[in-house]
Amino acid sequence: MLLKPNNGKQEFALRQPYSIFEILYGGARGGGKTFAGLMWLVEPQYVNNPNYAALVIRRNSNDLSDWLDRARTMYSSLGGVVTNNSLIRFPSGAKIRLGHLKDDSTYTKYQGHEYQKMLIEELTQIPTLERYLRLISSCRTTHQELPAQVFSTANPGGVGHLWVKERFIDPSEPNRPFIGEDDLRRVYIPATIDDNPVLKEADPNYVKRIESLKYSDEALYKAWRFGDWNIFVGQVFKEWRQAKHVIDNLPVPLQEFATWEKYCALDWGYNDPCSVHWIAISPENEFGVKRYYVYREIYVRETRPREVATDLANYFKDEPVEMLIMPHDTYSNLGGNKPIVDQFAEVFEELNIDVELVNGEAKSHRSKINRQALLHEVLAEAIDGVAYLQVLKNCRNLIRTLPSLPYSDSHPEELDDKSEDHAYDSLTYGLYKIIDNIDGRLISQVGQPIIKPQQGFTSHNDMSNEPLIDIGQILNNKNNRDWRSL
Repeated sequence: MLLKPNNGKQEFALRQPYSIFEILYGGARGGGKTFAGLMWLVEPQYVNNPNYAALVIRRNSNDLSDWLDRARTMYSSLGGVVTNNSLIRFPSGAKIRLGHLKDDSTYTKYQGHEYQKMLIEELTQIPTLERYLRLISSCRTTHQELPAQVFSTANPGGVGHLWVKERFIDPSEPNRPFIGEDDLRRVYIPATIDDNPVLKEADPNYVKRIESLKYSDEALYKAWRFGDWNIFVGQVFKEWRQAKHVIDNLPVPLQEFATWEKYCALDWGYNDPCSVHWIAISPENEFGVKRYYVYREIYVRETRPREVATDLANYFKDEPVEMLIMPHDTYSNLGGNKPIVDQFAEVFEELNIDVELVNGEAKSHRSKINRQALLHEVLAEAIDGVAYLQVLKNCRNLIRTLPSLPYSDSHPEELDDKSEDHAYDSLTYGLYKIIDNIDGRLISQVGQPIIKPQQGFTSHNDMSNEPLIDIGQILNNKNNRDWRSL
């Protein structure tokens, strides 16, 4: 069996120089991601070397079984033999180990191992950057002839959508390698069905089925057809719009703003971020509409309770709030000998800060659903055509994370709490208590929302599938790393 990549993006991905440590390939549906990964693993100088060891990671055992069926067929011509469904051995002594992300132990079980190549399928299923970094720490080499490299595939969406986008998509143009803050080189190579002529020829109706979406759901069509990372399946708050919900300045002078009711809400974290948001409520306008302005944010890690409380006290001294809303877990002993809420209270007493501490909603199923539904309501437009919720542009982490929150695979009606939901939690803890504290209504009886949250997919930027550099020219350059047919 002759193994040969498709001309274009697939070949371009396989020719990336070894100086690039991380390659992300994919985007749209049908781009040939799995086949590209299968070929990348058996580059001749690797698979013919007895010292070669690779690791393949997929989301679960079922996904791994599907991948293994394809590998068994493809690798048979190379003498690859599958052992116990977890190892592929080659005549040279080279081996490919198989694993999946069944639990948290996956991210540490390979520490201390050496894998010169690591293939991660569906990268966005890894919930956090920290877990990804833990995993790839095993991609290293003690053999100069076997450079270490990571090859990942992904579609937009999933619990890890945000960190993958921030690591691979946002820093650079597609197809153009760049150096990250960690001094490692990486590249994102987008691929669509147009880059997979084998699939187009074998199943021409596949393209027609995707094309038909443009008449029923244009945004979904763009997501599946072109792989725009600002659109993804499973997005919870599809109605979020930068232009509609983010503002540059407060709508009134500071002197008038000082008269508005203000609240502060917190989601506690130490290793995870501690997120704090200030929310002000405008007086009712002529339509009977109250609006909620998120105007300040604190987002810190590894900061002790007393330090956070002191920071808040400095703000409260000059700008009192009606209450500080704290989550239920701060009332337990997570902070050591004393509950976190008691440590906050001590600091406020020492600094003569008079603020009411209020227990926010617990993270129960009912609470999650209620807070989620409430946020959908305040993201909607009121009768005057302006959304109830307005966020100042300085609240960067709320703006960054809210549009990227996905639904849970195991509880499809709930937001996935493995995603970066800390800013969402502090905001919704606050909104839930604030609205309950006033009159339990978003607007008075004279007004009703006239636009419901939109269903479907959201795109925040103009999208194009045109490459930004000439890949063909690069492929024709004989000085580039070449792929040899087997």
